[in-house]
Amino acid sequence: MTVTLTCRFKLELSKDQKQQFLDIATAYTNAVNYVLEQNFKDKSTNVKKLHRLYYSTIREKFSLPAQIAINVNRDVSAMYKTLWAQFKELKRRKPDSKAVKKFWDKPPKRKSLIVKYTYNRTASFKKVNGEWHASLSTLQGRIKWIPMKGWSKHFEYLESGKIGDPILTYDKSSKTFFLLVPVTLEVQEQPPKEIVGVDVGERHIVAVASTRGTRYLIDLPEEFKQRKQHYQRLRSELMSKGTRSAKRKLARISRREKRFTENVLHIIAKKLITNHPGAKFVLEDLTYIKANRITYRGKDKEARRQSEQWPFASLQQKIEYKSKLYYGVQSEKVDPAYTSQTCPVCGHVSKENRPDHGERFICQNCGYEEHADIVGAINIALKVLAKDQQVNLENLLRADVSRPNAPSS
Repeated sequence: MTVTLTCRFKLELSKDQKQQFLDIATAYTNAVNYVLEQNFKDKSTNVKKLHRLYYSTIREKFSLPAQIAINVNRDVSAMYKTLWAQFKELKRRKPDSKAVKKFWDKPPKRKSLIVKYTYNRTASFKKVNGEWHASLSTLQGRIKWIPMKGWSKHFEYLESGKIGDPILTYDKSSKTFFLLVPVTLEVQEQPPKEIVGVDVGERHIVAVASTRGTRYLIDLPEEFKQRKQHYQRLRSELMSKGTRSAKRKLARISRREKRFTENVLHIIAKKLITNHPGAKFVLEDLTYIKANRITYRGKDKEARRQSEQWPFASLQQKIEYKSKLYYGVQSEKVDPAYTSQTCPVCGHVSKENRPDHGERFICQNCGYEEHADIVGAINIALKVLAKDQQVNLENLLRADVSRPNAPSS
C-alpha cells in the first residue's frame, strides 16, 4: 500500500536568488495565463494539442527552460479538466442558474506565483552532513546548494520515500519561497481492528460510531467558533470598504484563516486516529453534500455558515492519509444517501424519523431513539459491513461443491 504526502520546505535564499526565483515564477504564471486565455475558445484538455500549439511561443515569449515550458501546458490541461468537472456538476445541480450561464464568461486566471518543476530534471535534492539542499532551474540558469528548512518528519519522508515533481510557491506577505514536494511512501497493509463510521457536518463537526460500541460527537471548541466569527466580521468590514489597503489586508486575513482552519482539521483528524488506532474509517462520499446542505441545516443560518466554512473534504483527506501512514489501514467512502433517515435497527426509511429535522432520531416503525448524527455514523459503518457480508455470501455461493467431501447427488 502506498500513501502520498506533500512535504513543505522553506528555502533560505539571498536577495539575488530571491529575485531570480521571482523572475521565473512571474514568467511561469504569465505563461500559464497566456495559454489559459488562448485556449479559452476550445477549452481543450489535450496536452499534446496544447504542446503543439503553444510550446514554441512559451519558449520565445517567456524564455522558460524547455521542461518548465512543457509543464505550463500540463498545468493548463489540469486546470481546464477541473473547470469542466465543476461546470458539469453545477449544470447537474442547477441547470438553469445564472452561475451556469456565466461560468464561461471569461477565461480563468492564475493569481498566485508558482513554478512546477520536474524532479531529477529541473529540480533535485541532496543531503550533505545531515543538511538538505535543493538545486532548481531559473531563467538565468541553475541555482545549487539552496538550504532547506522544515519539519524533521518531512525530511525523513524525503529520505525514505519516492519523490515526485515539486512546486515552488511564493508567500507575498512574508516574501518567502516554499517548496512543496510530494513524497510517496510504501506502507505495510494491516487488517482493521474495528470499523468506524464518521458522519461530518451535522450540527456537530463529527459524529462517530464504532463496531466496538463506541459512539460520540466531536464539537468545535467555542474559541474556534468565535475565531471563525471574528474572521467573518473582518471580511465583511473590509469588503464593504473596498479600498486597496482593505483588499491587501483581506488577503492576509484569508491566508491566516486558512492556516488556522487547516490546523483545527489536523487536530480533529489526529484525535480520531488516536481514539481508534488501527481502525478502518468509513467516510461519506461528499460529491453531493453541497446540493443537500440547506436541508441538513434548515433555517439555522449561523450553523449553516459555520459548517460551510469547514472544508470537510480536507478533514476526510487527513483522516485517510493518517490512518494509512500510521497504521496501514485503508479508509473507504460510501454514498451517504438516506443515512440520517434510515433506522439502523429495522431499516425503516422516512423523513418522519427526524421530527422537524431536529437532532433526535425516532423511528416511526420500531421506536428506536438516538441522536440523529450518531444514527448517520452507524448507517455509514453498516454500509461497509453489509457490502463485506455480501461479498462473503457471493464467495460462499461460488464455492466448488464438487470437492471430495461434498455430498453426492
